[in-house]
Amino acid sequence: MTTTLPTKGQEEKNGKVSLEMLAKMTGFPVEMIKEEIFKGEGDDQVSMDELRSAMLSYIDSTMLIEDQK
Repeated sequence: MTTTLPTKGQEEKNGKVSLEMLAKMTGFPVEMIKEEIFKGEGDDQVSMDELRSAMLSYIDSTMLIEDQK
């Protein structure tokens, strides 16, 4: 099953998803998403490609930490 992020208004036009909407869907605070996933960089809206890339990077880095233990 695939879940899609709902978009509206300008987000639909520019193909970006707000971090606020992502936070609501995941239950994680926006600030945590910004710090953990995007390392404190970026805008309050991201494209799906940016989100995928950041998530893969985050997963890779956390897996490397676990492998070193």
